[in-house]
Amino acid sequence: MKPTETPLVSVVIPCHNSRKTIALSVLSALHQTHSSVEVIVVDDASTDETPEIVRKLDCTLIELTDNVGAGPARNRGIAASRGDILFFLDSDVALASDAVANAVRIFEENPSYGAVWGVYGDRPLVDDGVVEWVQVLYGHYRATRKLGPARTGHFASGAVPRRVIDHIGAFDERLRGQYANEDHEFSLRIAENYPVTRTLSVVGYHDDDDQLSSILRKLYRRACSLVPLVLKQRELKPEREATHRPAEVAAALLTTTSLPLVLFSPYLAALPIAFLTWFIGVDLPLLNYVRRTAGWRMVLPSALLSFLYSLAISAGALSGGLRYVLDARFRQRYRTPVGVH
Repeated sequence: MKPTETPLVSVVIPCHNSRKTIALSVLSALHQTHSSVEVIVVDDASTDETPEIVRKLDCTLIELTDNVGAGPARNRGIAASRGDILFFLDSDVALASDAVANAVRIFEENPSYGAVWGVYGDRPLVDDGVVEWVQVLYGHYRATRKLGPARTGHFASGAVPRRVIDHIGAFDERLRGQYANEDHEFSLRIAENYPVTRTLSVVGYHDDDDQLSSILRKLYRRACSLVPLVLKQRELKPEREATHRPAEVAAALLTTTSLPLVLFSPYLAALPIAFLTWFIGVDLPLLNYVRRTAGWRMVLPSALLSFLYSLAISAGALSGGLRYVLDARFRQRYRTPVGVH
C-alpha cells in the first residue's frame, strides 16, 4: 500500500441471531467517511431473520450452515475479503461515521502498528434499561483510561492490517465456544509481535447486555477460561488492561468471604468493613464518572453491580485456577503455536 493510495478497508461482521441490531451495524459500516470500504457479513447459522435482513443491504453475505463461533466466522470473512486493512465489527455495535477513517489515519502515521483498537461510546446503541446503561458507562470509562499502547484487543471495533494476519495467522479455530477467549488470544499474539494502540477516535456504540444473570454468567465463564492464557502471557500482564481490575475483584472477594467472621465476634466486623471501604475507594473514580455523566440516580446501581461483577470474576478465576492445577488439557489450551487458517 503506497502512502498516496486510499486503502480498501474490509469490515468483517460475524453474526448469529442478530436481527435486533444487524441492520444498524451494517449501515454504520456502509456510511463511513472513508471512501473505500467493503462490508462482509458472515452469518454463523442464524435461525432468525438475520440473513433476510442482510440480503437487503449493500454488502457481501456469507452464510454458514454450521454454528462455528465468532473466531472461525471472522476467519471466513478474512478469506473472502480484499482489503489492505481488516476492520472487525460486532453485529451489536454501530460505528461512528469517522471510525474507519481515523483507524486508517493512525496506520498511515504509524506504519509499524499491528492493530488499532477502538472503544465503546458512552451511550447504548439501544436503550434497554439501567443494567445496560451501567455496562456501557463502565466499559466506556475503563477503556478511555487505557488509551495509547495496548496489549489486549477489542474486536468489537478494531482494525488489523492484512500483513499482520499473513505473518502471525488469524483466529485460532481450536478455540471455539461462547467463552473461548479466541479474541484475547489473537490480540495478545499481535501484541507479542507489533506495537498496538487503543484510541478514543475509533468509537462504536454497543447494544450491551441488559440481563444481570447473563452478565454474571459471562463474566464467570470468561474469567475461568482466561486463567491459562493470563499465566502463559505473564510478560504482557494482560490483567492490567482488564475492565474489572484485580484490586476491585480482590476487595469484593475479601469483603464477602470475611463476613462470616462477624458470627464469632462483632469486633471482627471491622474486617469486611475495611475491605468494603477498599472496594469503594478503588471504584470511586468510576462512580464519580457515572455521577457526572448520568447523575446521582445511577451511582448506587453502578456500585452494586460493580461489586457483583467483581464477585463473579473472582469465583471464575478461582475455579479456573483449580482447573488449571487439575486438568492438563486446560493448562495446554493456549500453548501450541497457531498457523494461518
